[in-house]
Amino acid sequence: MRTPLAVRIRVAVVLLLAMAGCSTAIQSDPDNPMSAGGLTPNVKDQNVGLVAMAPGFDVSKYKVIVVEKFPVTDRELKDEGDRRFAAKMAPKLQLELVRRLKDSGLFQRVVNTSEAQYQPGAEPALRLQGAITRLGRGSQVARYFAGIYGIGRARAQADMRLIDVSSGRVVMVTADRWLANVGWFGGDDEDLLEQSFDGIAESLAKLLVRMSKGEKPGK
Repeated sequence: MRTPLAVRIRVAVVLLLAMAGCSTAIQSDPDNPMSAGGLTPNVKDQNVGLVAMAPGFDVSKYKVIVVEKFPVTDRELKDEGDRRFAAKMAPKLQLELVRRLKDSGLFQRVVNTSEAQYQPGAEPALRLQGAITRLGRGSQVARYFAGIYGIGRARAQADMRLIDVSSGRVVMVTADRWLANVGWFGGDDEDLLEQSFDGIAESLAKLLVRMSKGEKPGK
């Protein structure tokens, strides 16, 4: 008995997807989170990895958020090639943060400092600063052979701080770490790290939306 054509097509599609692999980015525990302004991220949150908030911080009162470029400060960068790769990747996190914060609808203006200068005005504003404290390309060869077992993962961690522009006070700090892996063909380093950056940006936006509704950071 011959297998129907539709069934054979479905099987072929499944096999092709399995061979290509399914890329994923997953959250992981932050490594040595950074303190800023007397705050250390130490509260586990359902969105970002770890967070700490200054008393009285109310994100809903702010109309503007200014997103600065995040330098890569990972001390494990081994050579000039790694440093060039880091310099290429750093702006991508800023772009993802700007996109996700715009999509959140929380702010009237989201300023990308790589594209425009910001002059403080009368409106309450936040400044988003930080650093990419972990940036690992992993091993495409290891990902190719290990597949779904997780060897050779790319990794990224961002330590961020929100600053009240008018006072210069740090009102919130976060630390968020993501790992990205792919199936049989290993996956491109840039694509995998961009997935991690998107996860970091989306997580921050989700936390701020929750806080705008009166929720506190935490599980």
